Amino acid sequence: MVVKNLLSFLLVLFFTGCMQAYSTTSSERFDALNKQIAGLEQNIDQKLDTKLEKHEKDYQGLLEASLLQQAQGFESFKNELVLLIKDTKSAQTAKPVEPKVTKTKKNPIVVQKIVTPLKEKLVVGSVERVHIYPSNFVMEARIDTGAETSSIDAREITRFERDGKKWVRFTLLDRQTGTAHIMERKVVRVVRISQSSLEQDYEKRVIVTLEITIGEKRELSEFTLSNREHMKYPILIGRSALQDVMVVDVSGEYLAPLVVQKSQKK
Repeated sequence: MVVKNLLSFLLVLFFTGCMQAYSTTSSERFDALNKQIAGLEQNIDQKLDTKLEKHEKDYQGLLEASLLQQAQGFESFKNELVLLIKDTKSAQTAKPVEPKVTKTKKNPIVVQKIVTPLKEKLVVGSVERVHIYPSNFVMEARIDTGAETSSIDAREITRFERDGKKWVRFTLLDRQTGTAHIMERKVVRVVRISQSSLEQDYEKRVIVTLEITIGEKRELSEFTLSNREHMKYPILIGRSALQDVMVVDVSGEYLAPLVVQKSQKK
């Protein structure tokens, strides 16, 4: 019994010591853990403060650089505006430079020309019928605005003098009937026409005045006498006959119906 009680006492002491030892160890560990947590919190706060301070400095530097760039741009724009205002004022106040005009004496040219209104002009096509006076021949003519002087198919051209003046005798031939008509006219002038096929490289042609009718227009016009046997049309009407009295419509032919008037012997 005594032994049993002794054993029970010893067991109580053992368990009591164990509980005290466990309680002491747990308290120390808890204190150490609290210290470690406090140290971590302090370290985190320090690092966070350092990063925030660095971020603020970087942002402040960028903001200052942007403001400086904007200030420089504004200063440059202000200088350009000042220069532009100065140039504008200088241009307004500057005297215009008058161009130098060299005056030369020229004799006045007096031109007297009767211009027929367009509505009174005869419209002709690229090909028209022409009545030649004093013969009763009606020939087809090619209207050519590229030629200055008209031309007519003349055969047996012979030049001679009459009363000290130069004249020419020639024959007109009606291609349809084969009828010939001999005419004599005073020579207006003689022109030289370049011809590469000739030995002299040119040909002398006589120009005379003939009375013709195209449509209802009857007029005197200059014609070059030449053999047009190889040409499709025996007559070519140039600008000298068309000027101021006719308008050419190259898209049509025979646009001016021929009005044959009474022949006058000359």
